[in-house]
Amino acid sequence: MVEPFITYAQQRGIDFIPIDVTKPLTEQGPFDCIIHKSYGQEWDQSLETFSINHPNATIIDRPSAIQRLHNRISMLEPISQLNVPKLGIPNQVLVQDFECLKSVQTDKELVFPVIAKPLLADGATGAHKMSLVVNHEGLAKLNPPVVLQQFVNHGGVIFKVYVAGDYVKCVKRSSLPDISNETMVKITLESDGLMCFSQISSSVKSDEKPKMPSQEFLVDVANGLRQALGLHLFNFDMIKDDKTDDYLVVDINYFPGFEKLPFYESVMTDFLLNIKKSQEEKKMMMKEDVDVHEETQA
Repeated sequence: MVEPFITYAQQRGIDFIPIDVTKPLTEQGPFDCIIHKSYGQEWDQSLETFSINHPNATIIDRPSAIQRLHNRISMLEPISQLNVPKLGIPNQVLVQDFECLKSVQTDKELVFPVIAKPLLADGATGAHKMSLVVNHEGLAKLNPPVVLQQFVNHGGVIFKVYVAGDYVKCVKRSSLPDISNETMVKITLESDGLMCFSQISSSVKSDEKPKMPSQEFLVDVANGLRQALGLHLFNFDMIKDDKTDDYLVVDINYFPGFEKLPFYESVMTDFLLNIKKSQEEKKMMMKEDVDVHEETQA
């Protein structure tokens, strides 16, 4: 956390207390809320023990929910369950090993070009190393396990949608340019059918033509994903298919860099204050239930 955010939040009644991950959480605090990006069995168990002993505290977010986003297949599975019109994901195939790589049916399951992504999106070195594949020679160069995702021309624009509780904000960023037959031929000649994203982005330009999705649409998707994933803080990357005008979610990330957003200090502070407000409302409801029960018993 950066100093301006800490200062701003303190002025509105929020104190941040560093957590020593080498010590049990039960020996630290007290905490109304725990925000973390730590992983590991010991840490997960420490959070679980803390949650049992402090049921009114909020953990942002549960390790089991975060874990789902570490796999590029499981992260996108909820999209089809949202029933939001004009929303989907690109066709994709999981390739577990080299034998499976040989049997990929590019004439049925996928059509070149395709994007090759590491299966795991856990922040490890190489987790975000992606390539464009335009032929079978390029496929043969991949190192499974990988996810092959259909490339879709989308005007060279990606919509990055940030979600912090009820807050939903979309920003437009440059993406891979549209890929023409000429570009595919160029990639074939220059690199035998496989080229990393950075090389493509610097070699081909496209205009940023897709318009921003409506806020109503974004809120529908964000609310559906928040409930399906069980997460408070995340963002999802979305493109607009040039052919169908459908929006396609291509990636979901946990606790992204909210500091990139304008006025993020107030956004995150409001988010934390809303967490506290929800806790107080829950306590009040529980107290009312106890009072009603005691009156009934009397």
